[in-house]
Amino acid sequence: MKVRDVMRKSVISLPQNGTLQDVIRHFVQNHIDCLPVVDAAQRVVGLITMDDLIDIFLPRYYELLRDFSALEDKGQLASLFDLSFTGLERTQEKLILAADVMNSHIHWVRDDDSLLEAASRLQSQSFQRLPVVDRDQKLIGLISDFEIVLALLRGSDIPRPTGHLV
Repeated sequence: MKVRDVMRKSVISLPQNGTLQDVIRHFVQNHIDCLPVVDAAQRVVGLITMDDLIDIFLPRYYELLRDFSALEDKGQLASLFDLSFTGLERTQEKLILAADVMNSHIHWVRDDDSLLEAASRLQSQSFQRLPVVDRDQKLIGLISDFEIVLALLRGSDIPRPTGHLV
């Protein structure tokens, strides 16, 4: 089975000269967790993930989550959360480009790669999804572990349990 057989073909992307304001708008309006960034020829040049946005706007987010129960007991969570939100001024959101915040050290898979090859590339990175490109390296889709595992399970002869499960 090939990547093209299971990839998500409906993909929202952003040009590398899109602003940070455009990035935020795409994430919020489309409820996405990653955003491929493309050049003028629609070739993938980077990827922006939810973790990238957290690093920009809420740099202490994971620290706060780790200490959540202790902070909640002491009533300090709200004040620390407010202090951790660095945010950016509206003018900065227009000056910072997608190319400034994207991760450009990404791998992609081709639509004719095998699912196991795609799974291997996903495993070697910390991303949940990979861009799928055609022969000209133009963005044509996204693939995740979720789609790969479902396809492999559908295509395998996994023995079905008989009787009652304990």
